[in-house]
Amino acid sequence: MLVSSTLDNLIMRSANRTYLKTFIPAMLAYVLVLFCSILILKKIGLDASVYLRALLSLAPVVPILFVCNALIRFLRDSDELERKIELEAIAMSGLFTGLLFLCLGFLANSKLIYLDGASVAIWVFPCLFGLYGIAKCIASWRYR
Repeated sequence: MLVSSTLDNLIMRSANRTYLKTFIPAMLAYVLVLFCSILILKKIGLDASVYLRALLSLAPVVPILFVCNALIRFLRDSDELERKIELEAIAMSGLFTGLLFLCLGFLANSKLIYLDGASVAIWVFPCLFGLYGIAKCIASWRYR
């Protein structure tokens, strides 16, 4: 039992290390690409071609794809308990994000608040990941 537990811890630490080695550079690249694309878009304005503006607008998505890949690989390499915790956190995050934006939509529809569609669209994914982090802490606490 002790050998199995130690082996599981080594595998988990290896999965965590691999995840962080992929996640951290991808997030740093995301921040860098995001700021650069925003600065360039502001500088070129609406005079630039539609294709260039589309390319610059979508450039931050590329590093986020690496973040998603890191999370998928981490899930694949995790043990059963960690996978259960991760999937519960993802499910809770999806449900609460959906519920939050549904409530915001109802409030906006009733003219109680104003929502800009572009801003809402941009904040869905960060909200999903933020709530995932909170939900993971809750799910981890429940199983420890």
